[in-house]
Amino acid sequence: MAKLVLAKHAPPEIAPEIPSARWVLSEEGRLRCDWLTDQLAAQGVSRLYSSLEPKTLETAALVAVRSGLVLEPRPNLHENDRTGLGFRNQDELHQCIREFFDQPDKLIIGKETATSALRRFTESINAILSEGHGRDVAIVTHGTVLSLFVAHHSAIGPFDLWMCLGFPSYVVLDTPAFSFDGAVHNYPD
Repeated sequence: MAKLVLAKHAPPEIAPEIPSARWVLSEEGRLRCDWLTDQLAAQGVSRLYSSLEPKTLETAALVAVRSGLVLEPRPNLHENDRTGLGFRNQDELHQCIREFFDQPDKLIIGKETATSALRRFTESINAILSEGHGRDVAIVTHGTVLSLFVAHHSAIGPFDLWMCLGFPSYVVLDTPAFSFDGAVHNYPD
């Protein structure tokens, strides 16, 4: 039985005037990648993938350099499409994300429903795992799609999981059933 480790990227440099899909890591985020590198090594990860968004790609690239793993960036592992959302304060963002999860078939944020984001993300994960040949795989991705996927395969609510995820953080799923023990591993603050 292989493990699938889904990791949320390290903290980005928040730039309200730039869409979040184009944010890069903060200096603190780059430092926190050491912790994620150690955690993924402890999980026995032998393959590393990431979303193409800068903050995830940078997180995964730093892990790859520090661990010696080969990084394989992939399309369709990105965050839900938030086109037009604009910058929101924390309370407003939480409300938008809650509505996104609570009404998965309704277009709440940007150009993609929760159901569509989950379908896209799941297809990409299945393609990666089919190439993995039973090896333990890590994917550096985003909190919302990570939460959708894990919630789909467990009893945890997606918003509750999303609220628990730190920068960086990860969860471990056993394949092929994607069973989840409920443990969220967060960078120790």
